[in-house]
Amino acid sequence: MINNLLLILLFAVFTACSDPEPQTISLENGSLTAFTGANVLPMTDEVVLENQTVIIQDGRISVIGDTGEVEIPDGAEVIDATGKYLMPGLAEMHGHVPGPNNRQYAKDVLFLYISNGVTTVRNMAGHPYHLELRDRVDNGELAGPMLFAASPWLSPNNISEPAEAEDVVRGYKEAGFDLMKIGSISLESYRAMAEVAHEIDLPFAGHIPEEVGLVNALEARQASIDHLDRYVEFLVADNPEAESVSPGFFGSGVIDYVDEERIDEAIRLTIEAGTWNVPTLSLVEHLESPESPEDMIRWPEMRYMPQSVLDGWVESKHNFQARDDFQPDAARKLVELRQKLTKELHDAGALIALGSDAPQFFNVPGFSIHHELRMMVDTGLTPYEVLVTGTRNAGIYFDMADEFGTLEEGRQADIIVLNANPFNDIEHVRNQYGVMVRGVWWSRDVITQRLEEIAARNSR
Repeated sequence: MINNLLLILLFAVFTACSDPEPQTISLENGSLTAFTGANVLPMTDEVVLENQTVIIQDGRISVIGDTGEVEIPDGAEVIDATGKYLMPGLAEMHGHVPGPNNRQYAKDVLFLYISNGVTTVRNMAGHPYHLELRDRVDNGELAGPMLFAASPWLSPNNISEPAEAEDVVRGYKEAGFDLMKIGSISLESYRAMAEVAHEIDLPFAGHIPEEVGLVNALEARQASIDHLDRYVEFLVADNPEAESVSPGFFGSGVIDYVDEERIDEAIRLTIEAGTWNVPTLSLVEHLESPESPEDMIRWPEMRYMPQSVLDGWVESKHNFQARDDFQPDAARKLVELRQKLTKELHDAGALIALGSDAPQFFNVPGFSIHHELRMMVDTGLTPYEVLVTGTRNAGIYFDMADEFGTLEEGRQADIIVLNANPFNDIEHVRNQYGVMVRGVWWSRDVITQRLEEIAARNSR
């Protein structure tokens, strides 16, 4: 049921509009920029480096040093960041970008990410078109975050039996996908897929098929488990009363049978496997919440989404809460268990990465990452701990910690400039003075203008 629901929503997202191919844009190079008087949050540790000058050259951080001791090169664009806070750009580790039938919408989604300080997106939408988008963003033709492209969803449509796995996996590798997205294949097909994927070094991530379950996925060293998929079912294992009950939406159907004493075992297995979790807490919280979908689509950021997408979200929430297997108390227990799992996984040292599953379930790209940040703080993590999941951890996940995720000399210049310290309050991450993406500076005024253009398109 969950796979069908997600596919319906993705169809709504990807068919919202059919705009013509966007024109190639030319961005100012911004090859030499100096931020002066800044408080730098390097995210290598919970420290604030006060009154720093940061020099950006050719899209990289070349110098970080005390203001007054750093000589600003001739010709540099100087941005006065006195009293402001510089932190690494955020990563959306479970995002979606529309496909080829929605080219203007895809362009808008890319900018919605930038406008909120999201400078890296692990795009889980899964279409060959995203390989083209990735390359166009990389060479500066399109404004957007750095993209990592997942393959089309692995399902019986492309791997119906184990013998088909090798050709499919090798084909996705040759096509240039950065990872494979797991959907609903059989256990034997999953094992065959995993064997080839490890052989050719192509990560696989996403859902865990029901037949596979948590233990088999961890034994296969799935790169990431998204949405905390199949953890609830693991926590009710060996309970005969639950055997005849459908697990429902991410385990909500069997939530009353959970044995929380099994959480430690689930965490131990996760750590031993080296598997990441991308909790996407908002995925469930938005569907479970008592707020009406009609009120939710009145949130300010909803003006940047096509009306057809908003209508689909409203219908989906009504349909979900009208299902026979939807019980408000069970859904609330599921939310609370997911919060507990996130906190305990983190505290035990399991690998956590930030993701919101935008644009699904009232998650507007970019804006939704701020909802997710708040929800993760609400689990009991500190703002710094949560920000690590969306900055430094993303670089570690992609084995590119020497490229991005921290503010250090030599790193890619993906920077958010904030008006207040986010270590004190996670809400300060919303209060942005501007965003730099690979050395290109987007001031708040320019961002606001672009957002108004997107809103105007969607109001027609």
